[in-house]
Amino acid sequence: MIDVLSYLEERIDEFERHVSIARMLEARVDELAGEGDIRVEVRHVNTIKSGLLIHLYNIVEAITTRTLTTVGRTVVADRPKRWTEAVLKEWVRAEVWGGEERIGDGALNRLTRVSVALASGESPAAFAVKGEPGSWDDKAIKRVADRLGCDLTLPPEISRAAYERVYRDETTAMEYLARRRNAIAHGASTFEDGAHDLSLDDLERLAGRVLPYLRAVSGAYKAFLENKAYLIQEEAVA
Repeated sequence: MIDVLSYLEERIDEFERHVSIARMLEARVDELAGEGDIRVEVRHVNTIKSGLLIHLYNIVEAITTRTLTTVGRTVVADRPKRWTEAVLKEWVRAEVWGGEERIGDGALNRLTRVSVALASGESPAAFAVKGEPGSWDDKAIKRVADRLGCDLTLPPEISRAAYERVYRDETTAMEYLARRRNAIAHGASTFEDGAHDLSLDDLERLAGRVLPYLRAVSGAYKAFLENKAYLIQEEAVA
């Protein structure tokens, strides 16, 4: 998880640089441009703000995916017979479910391979823990952590900022971000309109709720793996 946390800090720095660039451009709105120069207009800044929303959600998705991949890569260092039931279920979910709504021949073949792997007693190959359907928000992240048995007890100030329903339609910061990003990414809003009602200060406040939450969640998974909480208790202390 050290690599994931380091990657998160790199992405946070990158996001902050892009916000600074957006502020520089915003300060030039309606300035008289010299011959051959491009005049910066409000619509240009609005387009960049939409890009910042996409960027912020991309950090959420990248960190969450990397975290779950790290979990799957780490737990296989121990044999399946030592795993908790919750982690064993996640491995079976990853190995058997390929996206089909019904269990067909493909799923049956995968289940057969899973049974052989378990019967062998050997550690299986690394796997990626499956996420929840739809976009990543705080609810989806919590559901996956609960499935794995990872305790997501967060510092009070981070928890309050992440879970407060202060955005449109009484949504949390993560839910709001996912909705705004989806509207842009799926074409319901254009890049010029996708964040026109948000100031750069608004975007920074949103990031101030989302990024510390991601850092804390990654830290919780780090403790989960370091403490080997994915093993049954008597095996974990052996």
